[in-house]
Amino acid sequence: MKTTVDIRAVAQRAEVSIATVSRYLNKKRVSPPAEQRILAAIKELSYSPNRVARSLRARRTMTLGMIIPDITNPFFPAVVKGVEETARAAGFALTLFNAGEDEEREWECLQVLQALRCDGAVLIMAPEGPNHARRREQLQQVKLPTVYVDRAPDFEADIVAADNLHSAQEAVRYLLGLGHTRIGAVTANLAGAAHRAGGAGSRRARRAAGLAPSPAYEVRATPTVADGYAVTARLLELADRPSAIFVTSNRLTIGAMAAVEAHGLRCPQDVSVIGYDNYEWQDVYHPRMTTVAQPTYLMGTRATELLIGRLTGAVVGPPQRLLLQSQLVIRESTGAYRAPADGSHRPGSSAKR
Repeated sequence: MKTTVDIRAVAQRAEVSIATVSRYLNKKRVSPPAEQRILAAIKELSYSPNRVARSLRARRTMTLGMIIPDITNPFFPAVVKGVEETARAAGFALTLFNAGEDEEREWECLQVLQALRCDGAVLIMAPEGPNHARRREQLQQVKLPTVYVDRAPDFEADIVAADNLHSAQEAVRYLLGLGHTRIGAVTANLAGAAHRAGGAGSRRARRAAGLAPSPAYEVRATPTVADGYAVTARLLELADRPSAIFVTSNRLTIGAMAAVEAHGLRCPQDVSVIGYDNYEWQDVYHPRMTTVAQPTYLMGTRATELLIGRLTGAVVGPPQRLLLQSQLVIRESTGAYRAPADGSHRPGSSAKR
């Protein structure tokens, strides 16, 4: 039977005291020669520190929890990568849960994280359901230090998110600069400031350009490919259809592009499209997509830094709200306004103030 190697064996093999090995394992300074001998002994003996015993002594498990709404959505794994790599660099392990876009399951995951004695949590909230009031109360009662990412709760809490209001304004201003005035906006119908900001930014940019509100051009949908197709199809079937469309979700973007193709329209010759999020496949997609690239990895790293700062006492005081800037990546799916050959859909046909 294999003998369990403990810290005493490491100290004996490295010819140092147990206290010196303990200092090394806790990332405290030891002399370079002692450090080399300890590292060699650890490798030779295949020593693994007893994480449970260390956590009991330190009253910390060195484990962070993270809950994401949908592991199949490519937006979330990029955030997870930022969280995991930042946590690991600081000596923390990460426990990941998928809530399946369900608030009840999300609450179950939070309870498990607390039972596992995780030191803190990074949470990307599931969409609001019918029990919003109860969920709000539950989240406020969670004792686990928590940093929210992307989707903010409706109470004071640490939050790291992209500045979606600013990025939406920038995207629509770019379309206006290309001569488009009939600009459709396809936004997610989920609750929360992050999803409302896309439509608000679009309207603000239009107002700044002196254009009247166009409710018919603003549609909301569940962020799925199918719904993106359906609502975009409605826009394209309007008598005075948009010459450009701004979409605020990666899955809605795929559906929107499918609708453009199904209606026999060319992009960007007949309709320009700006999508959301930035992925490698977009460099080979035809046409190559102009997108608002959210800083997904950075959102994960900043959230983890904030959480660890709370745990170590490096960050104190009231909840922080960190807004990160997205980047408009211009590719081939947007182009200058072109009037149809029959003279319809003239630029400026939308009412001016």
